[in-house]
Amino acid sequence: MRRSTLVRGVAGLGALLCLGALPVWLSPSSPSAAAVETAQSSRRLPLSRWRVGEAHTFHLVWDDLTRVALPMTGPDASRPSLLEGAFHLDGELTLQALESRATGTRLRLTLQRLERHEALLAGQPLLPDAAAVQTHLPATASAWLELDARGGLQAVRFSEAEPPLFRQFAQTLAAELFPSELRDAASWTATESTQTGDVEAAFAFEGDDAARLTRRRTRYQMLRAAGGATVAKQELGSLTSFDRDGDGHLVAVTQDEVLDAMGVDGRTLVSRRLRLRLTYQSREMRPLPPSGEDKGVIRTPSQIAFEVDPEMAALKGQADGMTVDELLETLENASGPEAIAGLDVFARRAVAALKLEPGRSQELARLFLKPGAHPGMRELMLDLLVGAGHAQAQATLRTLLQSPQAREHAGAYVMMVQRAGFLTKPEPETGVMLNGLLGRAKAEHDVPVERAASYALGAWSSHLRPDSAEARDALRTLENGLAQATGDEARAHALRALGGTGAERLVDVASPHLRAESPEVRSAAADALRRAPQELATRLMLDALETETDRGVQRALLDALNTRPLDASALEHLRAWVVAGRLAAGEEAALVAVAAQHLDGGAPVFQMLQALALRPGMQGPTRAHVLSLMAQVGAQLGG
Repeated sequence: MRRSTLVRGVAGLGALLCLGALPVWLSPSSPSAAAVETAQSSRRLPLSRWRVGEAHTFHLVWDDLTRVALPMTGPDASRPSLLEGAFHLDGELTLQALESRATGTRLRLTLQRLERHEALLAGQPLLPDAAAVQTHLPATASAWLELDARGGLQAVRFSEAEPPLFRQFAQTLAAELFPSELRDAASWTATESTQTGDVEAAFAFEGDDAARLTRRRTRYQMLRAAGGATVAKQELGSLTSFDRDGDGHLVAVTQDEVLDAMGVDGRTLVSRRLRLRLTYQSREMRPLPPSGEDKGVIRTPSQIAFEVDPEMAALKGQADGMTVDELLETLENASGPEAIAGLDVFARRAVAALKLEPGRSQELARLFLKPGAHPGMRELMLDLLVGAGHAQAQATLRTLLQSPQAREHAGAYVMMVQRAGFLTKPEPETGVMLNGLLGRAKAEHDVPVERAASYALGAWSSHLRPDSAEARDALRTLENGLAQATGDEARAHALRALGGTGAERLVDVASPHLRAESPEVRSAAADALRRAPQELATRLMLDALETETDRGVQRALLDALNTRPLDASALEHLRAWVVAGRLAAGEEAALVAVAAQHLDGGAPVFQMLQALALRPGMQGPTRAHVLSLMAQVGAQLGG
């Protein structure tokens, strides 16, 4: 898991000087006020004082629970997976001053005597026993902390010999224990850059002796763990106290932080619960490490340094302990898919297991080719291979789809062929196979398989570069299939297969069929155009609505429009069509779905909904939905 932390702060104060101005001017000048300010200033910075060679030992308690939503693709895109990391450390942290210069101080950080060492990433223990602790957090590992003259953290340095987990822990701790921007002022605000992200923070010295510095993080400007996702809302409570003794030595750091960041859909993007306690125990002079020690790996607090592969960690969490052996045993013992308890959960775990051991994908072939195998089980095995999607899985998929056993059940075989179109990163060899299956089906006049292979070929080509030879060949094949189609049903299937390509040619090839005599063909043309990349496709479908009277075709056109961006001109076009009363009775829900996606469309959308609300015979739930949407749009328009 790549860790990260976010921080940002706001502060302000009013002008109160006028209330005390007269006494100041009327009284004799007093040097004591300036002296007091100078004394306070001298106590503020540096944040902590260090003597070269002196090692300060602290008791460290660190509890950290972080959840990050991982983006998903394919059928699971609407169900993002949460990657969870939990860390609980209890032991000693030592800081020894190695150098002290006018420009700053270098400290050596070590972790020792860890009485508690729990670290879980995606459910997998990173420190299960003492041996793992010695490997990943050895007492001999150290980091250098580079502080500026005020005591602010500038960088953390490691050698190549330090284990990756130690590097991450040390860097994360350093970023929390040492502010990156300190000022000689009673209070200030700053934006800190941490591994979580960029966060606003308000700082203030407390007490006459400025013995305590508090840091209140108020808002993350940017969350690294959220990636490119939009953070629509965040709830942040964060307070850190840095306490010093009378000599200016750091004696305690107390931090509590609760963060919840949500996306536009209301789902959690990042969640964090942090409790950090650092309490002074002792200090003593120690020999300095050898002068030849080198820390050539330099990182600033904002750099993400977690060197455990997050994708691998997420897969292990998704597999939840399932192995390929367990997967094979379950498949072999099941009489059919319905006999597998919790099939959805099983499939998700099984796909992860195959991704973790790609070389074993071919072992599914033994069960697939077994005489008398249940057709549903064969379909399930192909689903697992498609879900895994890597080169080994695709190779096995191709072998099985071309086997005689796959064709033992005609209906099931059609469904099996279509599964090849669900691959998100298909290989060229998969396209060659689909072309071969398509050619064979045509030669054998096997219409169901021909259509299944055409659909899969169109979907396969959509993942290729449009200018690649493979994509052009697939498009040519599907265009020829449309030209050669006889009958409305065949033409409709050919149009939908062609639409799967998402190619620019769709505008030229599919749009003429919007005027076909057959409603079935017109609906298929609308389905095909929904994936055309040009804005012209939207205009063509809006124009088709003007004269379309068939209820089913109107639904197909509205459903296609609902998948495309609609600008102000398009919304006005749609408004005029609705107000003119051209929407077929019973298709109000399709139009409401379009309107719901464009509530920021202003007056055209409001008038569209208004016209719907006045239509007689509309079902109660649909009318209630229309009125609710009207209220939302009306509020945006100012009532």
